[in-house]
Amino acid sequence: MIDYEQDIITAVREGLATASMSEVVVFDQTILSPSEFPCVCIEEIDNYTYRKTIDSGGNEHHVRVAYEVNVYSNRTYDKRGECKSIFAAVSDVLTGLGFSRNSRHPAELNESTAYRLVGRF
Repeated sequence: MIDYEQDIITAVREGLATASMSEVVVFDQTILSPSEFPCVCIEEIDNYTYRKTIDSGGNEHHVRVAYEVNVYSNRTYDKRGECKSIFAAVSDVLTGLGFSRNSRHPAELNESTAYRLVGRF
């Protein structure tokens, strides 16, 4: 099975540091109630074989993957803006790796003072 998830997450961490956002904590799985802010949760939510490139021995050479990105901020002022800036930096990294963004939307957090943006690539 082709699996580059940790490489993708490492690229996001490094990209945030390059964008002067080294204070952003990056988790490699979705956490619905993070304890550290601001943070990004990035997780490979789908990975399946691209059947047209399977060879005669049944070996896969390409896969189709999907990633979900959750960005959280609990900043007192402009938490939405902070999330949007962080999400833009993550999007730049992922699109630079050949991904395309399929969605980005706010997500409600029950009884929370944090703001959350969710996107899929």
